[in-house]
Amino acid sequence: MKRNQVLIGLIIASMSLGIGCSSQTAKDAANVETEQPITVEVAKAAQGQIESMVSYSGRVKPIQEIIITPKQPGKVTKINFEIGQEVKAGEILFQLDDTDALLQVSQAAASVELAEINLKKLSGSTYEQQIAQLKSVMVSAEINYKDAKTNYESIKSLYEMGAESKFNFDRAESQYKLAEQQYQTAKINFDITEQVSASENIAAARAQLNQSKVAYQIAKNALENTNIKSPIDGVVAAKNVKVGEYISNAAASFIIIDHSSYTVDLDVNEDVIGKTVIGDHTKVFIHSISEEALSGTIIAAAPSADMKKQTYLVKIAIDNPPSTLKGGMFAEVKLILNKVENCISVPLTSVIDEDGKKYVFVLKGDRATKAEVTAGMFNDKEIQIINGISVDDAIVVKGQDFLKDGSIVVVSGN
Repeated sequence: MKRNQVLIGLIIASMSLGIGCSSQTAKDAANVETEQPITVEVAKAAQGQIESMVSYSGRVKPIQEIIITPKQPGKVTKINFEIGQEVKAGEILFQLDDTDALLQVSQAAASVELAEINLKKLSGSTYEQQIAQLKSVMVSAEINYKDAKTNYESIKSLYEMGAESKFNFDRAESQYKLAEQQYQTAKINFDITEQVSASENIAAARAQLNQSKVAYQIAKNALENTNIKSPIDGVVAAKNVKVGEYISNAAASFIIIDHSSYTVDLDVNEDVIGKTVIGDHTKVFIHSISEEALSGTIIAAAPSADMKKQTYLVKIAIDNPPSTLKGGMFAEVKLILNKVENCISVPLTSVIDEDGKKYVFVLKGDRATKAEVTAGMFNDKEIQIINGISVDDAIVVKGQDFLKDGSIVVVSGN
C-alpha cells in the first residue's frame, strides 16, 4: 500500500514538472512572436576617396580693381559711362575742359616754330639780324608777361574778395606763369646772344629749339590728360563726377573692376598653411546666389605670417565665375587638408561610439549585426573604415540608436 502511494506521488510530480516546462516553453515562444521589427534606413559601404577639409570665410573681390583719378584738376565737360556699363581699355570715361590746354599747345607750337626760324636765321644771316630778332621776341614776350601779370593780380584780388571763381583764378595764374617763363626765356636768349659769338648763339638756338619741343610735348600731354581713359577692360563699379563739377586729382573719379575673374582672401593659421599647395582645388560656396559649390584654385600663399594678425594670407581664384557673382559677397571656402584614395567609407552618422570603441550595424537578412570597426580620416559627412566591414555591406544609417546586436529590422523605402 505504501509502495502504491509513492508511485502515485511520483506520477503527480512528473505531471506537475511537465506542465511547468510546457508553460515556460509557451511563454518563450510568445516572447519571440511578439518581438517587433525596428524600421531603419541603410546605405552601402562605398569605396573611393575621402577628404578632410577645413572651412574659412571671406569676401569676394574682383581680380583687379582700378581707381581712376585725373592727372590734373579741371572742370568736367562730358561723361561717357555710367555705373554697371562695360568699358574697353583706352575708352574715354569722361572729359575735362580743354580750353587752357589747347591754348598752351598753340603757344608751345608757336615757340617751336619761332625757335626753328631763329636757328635758321642764325645759321644763314648776320649777327645784327640775330640780335634784332631776339630783341623783338623778348619785347613781345615782356608785353605778354606784363599783361598776363596785370590780369592775374586783378583776378586774384577779386577771387580773394569772393567776386571771382577759382576756375578763372587758376586759368589766369596758369597764363601768367607761362608768359613769365616765355619772357624769361626770351630775355636770356637775347642777353646771351649779345655776349657770345655767332657759333655759340647757334648752339644756344638749337638748345632753345629742343626746349621748345619739350614744352610742346608737355602741352600736348596736358591736352591729352583732359581725356580720362580706362586702363583696362572691365565694368564701371563707381562714378563720383558730375558734368560742370570742378574736380581735383586727390579723389577717385571712377572705379573700374575686371570682372572676368574673382578672388577670395583667407587668413589661415599655421596648421593649415603648411598643407596649402598653390594649384590645389577648393570648394567655394556663395550661399547668396546658389547652394551648389563653385570650383576654386589656390593662386597664392603668403610665405610669412602677418605681423599683427599672426595669420597667413591665402588667395583663392574662383574658376568660371557665374554672371550673378558680385564683389563683396560672402564666401565660404573649404580647403582640403588631407586626402585618402581607394578607401572604404560610410556616413559619419552611422558610427556609434561605446566605451572608446566604434561600431556600425550591418544588415544581415532581416537582422542588424553589430560590428566593431577601426576608423580613420573623416569629414562632416563621411568617415573612413580601415577594417571591420567590406565594400557594399549594407550599413544602418538611421535608426541604429534603437538597435541591439541581432535586432529584427525592416528597411525603410526612403
